Amino acid sequence: MHLKDYYKTLEVAPVATELEIKKAFRRLALKYHPDKNEDNAFATVHFRELQEAYEILSNKQRREEYNYKRWYARSLGKSFQASFKTPSLILSECRRLAEYVTSTNIFQVDFDGLSYHIRQLLNDNNIAILQQFNERPVNQQVAQYIMDASKSLPFHYIPPIKELLLRVADKDSAMTNNILLFSKQRQQNESWNKYRFLAVTFATLVLCWIIYRLSK
Repeated sequence: MHLKDYYKTLEVAPVATELEIKKAFRRLALKYHPDKNEDNAFATVHFRELQEAYEILSNKQRREEYNYKRWYARSLGKSFQASFKTPSLILSECRRLAEYVTSTNIFQVDFDGLSYHIRQLLNDNNIAILQQFNERPVNQQVAQYIMDASKSLPFHYIPPIKELLLRVADKDSAMTNNILLFSKQRQQNESWNKYRFLAVTFATLVLCWIIYRLSK
């Protein structure tokens, strides 16, 4: 996962002093504060990013740790994550994951890793952004890509993901029904696969017994 450029977020140089960082935060926080930008989802998200950046850069120890990670990322030629996320960026990340999973052999999928990645894409911050912007077509696509990526997971991974998706759906009844249907079908498929395995095993044992009896 790419590192955020907190200096860019606060519009200061990496060599900025503590006072310069504080002044920059106050100036930008005043500009983007939710109380002064009612019903402005962009300002709300940006204000949250400003707070995150300031919490890191205003703390000497955390800033030193961040500077090391920043230097290391640059030394590897890695790019920084966008200063703040938007629904379209979240959607893009979900699409890339779904495309990767669908092109991968199911026997090569790391279930724990995939489940963790999905839950990271649906973390509290990303869900808050999706809810704040409330772009219904985008949210629906996000949910669909997540469900596509989850199809290879055993059912016991699905319930936590379902709960996160329902938060994304919020009051969208059609989207909610689609998510619940997906979860139900995944459970039914797993039950059927379990019974099918038992049936095949039983049939194999019966066939072996018949062959044994005929060979006597």
